[in-house]
Amino acid sequence: MSSKKKLIVIIGILAFAAATYIFLSKGDIGADGKGLRRLKVEAFKVESGWGYRVLDKGTPIIEQRSVPGIPGNNGFKNEESALKTAKLVEHKLEKGIFPPSISMSELDSLGIDY
Repeated sequence: MSSKKKLIVIIGILAFAAATYIFLSKGDIGADGKGLRRLKVEAFKVESGWGYRVLDKGTPIIEQRSVPGIPGNNGFKNEESALKTAKLVEHKLEKGIFPPSISMSELDSLGIDY
């Protein structure tokens, strides 16, 4: 095989690899268009109010059925409060903070009623 043909084959393989990478990672781009986004949050209804889940590529890694950092098993009073707290947990995980504990002062700063 001539060196010209080898070069064409190598360029073709690299172009295919680049196109595959772009196609497969396109769905993981964050809402701000920067970086890869693996985590998502969702709120769900529980008997005592609302809870939240943090998912990693669709797999639940945290399911919080009650307000964290508060004694008892009471859920959040509304969906918005559950999602605000879930987004803080998501942020902590993305920053490498583990465990992503939530304190009463953090709940207060988010305006969460408990």
